Amino acid sequence: MLFLLPPSETKTRPAADAPHLDLPALTHPELTAARETMLRAVQRTAAGRDGGAKLGVPASAPELTERMAELSDEPAGPALRVYSGVLFDQLDPAVLDPGANAPTDRRVLIQSALLGVVDAAQDLIPAYRVSAGSKVTRLGKAGTWWGKHLRPLAQTLLEETAHSTAPLAIDCRSGAYRTMMPLHSTAEVRVLAVSPVQERAGVRKVVSHDAKRYRGWVVRALLDAPSAPPTAEAVVEHLLAAFDGTLGVELDGDSLVIVDHAE
Repeated sequence: MLFLLPPSETKTRPAADAPHLDLPALTHPELTAARETMLRAVQRTAAGRDGGAKLGVPASAPELTERMAELSDEPAGPALRVYSGVLFDQLDPAVLDPGANAPTDRRVLIQSALLGVVDAAQDLIPAYRVSAGSKVTRLGKAGTWWGKHLRPLAQTLLEETAHSTAPLAIDCRSGAYRTMMPLHSTAEVRVLAVSPVQERAGVRKVVSHDAKRYRGWVVRALLDAPSAPPTAEAVVEHLLAAFDGTLGVELDGDSLVIVDHAE
């Protein structure tokens, strides 16, 4: 089973004595050249005029722009400990610790406007500030630029997932990051987009502001399962049991609908 997560804008900076970002050591080495190009471009952007604004750094945090200009020298830590926010707050980094009893039939990847894709269990990353909408010197919009570089990886991921015991991809990404690396269901792999809705008096409304929290709950519940549910129907069954009546779970085509029955 493959999980695809969005990154978070908020990140926790690793300790100053942590190792620096090592691009060749990251998983998916076929992306190393593209990662090097983006890293250089981000550093040039941060060092230039209006660099912070182009990268999306808040005006109240000029020191973050300075750090982005020297990003290759920033300390790097485990991805699940660097990314923070409502989705990642639901995930215990220890669940994916390779040295513990991490599930071998599940893999969690995080989309990144800086690095393309990072492996939540293995990759060490810095606390960066680059989003899919960042305007990067010479490259344009980061998300658009990554599109052509990630297309071959998307095909590889589908092929790998097709040969797993649970040929499913649980897509928790937002629209901008889905566009960076589109993944669609095939005859061998079912790709399910997690879609939270709130239902009140029989009327459903898409959850947007707090959607990441619901997606975090889904990922955590599926990672906590003794084994990866092998079918979409089994995913629904497991989540219904895990949520114990607090949330509804339905399949609507390739959408995994999480229903919050508001009072």
